[in-house]
Amino acid sequence: MGPLAHFVLLVFRQPGHGALWPVAVLLLDPANDRLHVRGKENYASIAHADDAFVLAETVKQLQADASAQSGSAILDLLESTLSNSLTMTVRIMMRVKDVGSTLDHLSAAFLL
Repeated sequence: MGPLAHFVLLVFRQPGHGALWPVAVLLLDPANDRLHVRGKENYASIAHADDAFVLAETVKQLQADASAQSGSAILDLLESTLSNSLTMTVRIMMRVKDVGSTLDHLSAAFLL
């Protein structure tokens, strides 16, 4: 078995609707304190044009922050600042052999 990682889904709820739509898969490698972010390819499928643009830019900024900052600090900030329309699941601890392939599998399962 591999080291522990923390899996989180960033999710979006359209104003006035109850459904939650996965926006990005976040995988924290605590051994390196690195956050790996994989976003959806098409936000227009879950949001109106303005919201889709904001979601795409938010994920793009998360990816940039993840390459420059502490992964755990980014998750802590997200947990304390996200709104009602953009939120995230609780952290789920899981063992991973390879972060990249785990991210691929989680993305395929949640972001299609």
